[in-house]
Amino acid sequence: MNVAILGSGQWGRSLAMLTAEAGHQPMMGYRGDPPRGFQGSPNLAALCREVELVIVAVPAHEVRGLLDVARPGPQNRVVLATRGLEPETGRWLSQVVLDETSCLRVGALAGPAIASEISARRPSAMVAASAFDEVAALTQKALHSPICRIYTSNDLVGVEMAGALVRVLAVAVGVADALQLGVGVQAVVVTRGLAEGRRLGKALGAAEGTFSGLSGVGELVAAGKHPEHPGTSVGKRLAVQGGADEGIAREAAALLTLAKRYKVNLPLTEAVGAIAAGKIKPRLAIDMLMRREATSE
Repeated sequence: MNVAILGSGQWGRSLAMLTAEAGHQPMMGYRGDPPRGFQGSPNLAALCREVELVIVAVPAHEVRGLLDVARPGPQNRVVLATRGLEPETGRWLSQVVLDETSCLRVGALAGPAIASEISARRPSAMVAASAFDEVAALTQKALHSPICRIYTSNDLVGVEMAGALVRVLAVAVGVADALQLGVGVQAVVVTRGLAEGRRLGKALGAAEGTFSGLSGVGELVAAGKHPEHPGTSVGKRLAVQGGADEGIAREAAALLTLAKRYKVNLPLTEAVGAIAAGKIKPRLAIDMLMRREATSE
């Protein structure tokens, strides 16, 4: 099976490696210099016409522009291997695919797989989610191998929700680590952060168990343990150097707008948004969270 992977950064190359490990042919769509060691083409539209499965492996803010060039069609199954909402609009990336293309069947890939560890052939796992069984099954077939287990799920809403929230919560994990606040605070971030995910997910119709799986607790554990996790790295930088991070601030704001619409309280997400926007110092944000009124679990 030929698999198109749109995006030739470290994450895209890691997915190409998994495709090859699973016994299939990765076809990389790239802009700029061609990736070494993989077949591919800068003509993204032509590449999509040659394959059934298209995996998108660029940052969330680049997805719409990439799709406008690649133009996948009804014959394609598009799987988003990137987390988060579209920062500019607050729309789910699966909705962006349906907005921008004639593709009808969409999925998402998430979980505690990190590019550098895949490249080092360390064992990992991810979940492929779609409302269409064939999309999840096709993704599983394309990537499942002895070095990476791929599980399937029908809960696209929950997996996208968990992926978006974990990107923000990982910043809180990085802040707690950089401030040397101890493992207890990191455990609070994981458990109470996932409680936020379950509350918002329930309002959106997601399955509650999704947040206890690979795309939720699995990825947050990886965020706390791996120094190269993108969200954790941002949190450490903000805690040590101060300043702001526009991307995380916009993603947190999009989640908070969604939560407000459904009357769901997300205190950890709100704190991270304020830190990333440069509105509050990281240590003060943690102190304010600890001083919240006592409640039941």
